[in-house]
Amino acid sequence: MIRFKLYYDKDKETVWLNKMASEGWALKNYFAGFYKFEPCEKGEYIYQIDLGDTLYSVSDEYRELMGELDVEIVVLWGYWIILRKRAADGPFELYTDVDSEIEHYRKIRRMFKGAAIIELLALFMELFGGLTGNDFGWVFALLIGIFVIVCVNAVFRTNEVIARLEEQKSGIEAEKKGGNTLALIITAIGLLTNSCMLLVEESISPIISYPVHIFAIIMMAVGIVLTVKKEN
Repeated sequence: MIRFKLYYDKDKETVWLNKMASEGWALKNYFAGFYKFEPCEKGEYIYQIDLGDTLYSVSDEYRELMGELDVEIVVLWGYWIILRKRAADGPFELYTDVDSEIEHYRKIRRMFKGAAIIELLALFMELFGGLTGNDFGWVFALLIGIFVIVCVNAVFRTNEVIARLEEQKSGIEAEKKGGNTLALIITAIGLLTNSCMLLVEESISPIISYPVHIFAIIMMAVGIVLTVKKEN
């Protein structure tokens, strides 16, 4: 069986993989959003997801450690490492103390921050390409803009997880930050895209201009909604 899903939240992905295992489907392979499952006994496996230090590979030491824990490396995709262990062998937790959990989520946050910065640079390059007459630049700018928003949202979601863990560690309620920043970034992307389109609208095809305008309006609307929700 093959299922298509796009996850940017490793906790939600872990819950889903364990739900599939509880229904008798074990993950066999993964490629670009396509999960391939094979039948297994219901609840036979417990899945966890880790984050590696290098793309599509892990060190020999990591493999040896997982082997000693009877943990199987099922998938390596980017920095994502999908692991599983037979439920009959006992509980399966990667990080058993708060400090290691916090460091784990900080690593995830750094990954999404780096991706957001790279994609923002690519977004500006594609917008420039659109302004100089390359219609495909607008199409790629739209797609990259969506990915930027996904990465920025992942950063702030990870911030919330880290804040909860730090609150658990210290017993002091953590100050919530970042919501307005996300709203401003989304609104700025919408305004910038719409402004660029207005400058060159007469020189490009409506097939390109209309979807980009719609994308820009949606971004501005989402930014306003997030701002109102944060203030309330």
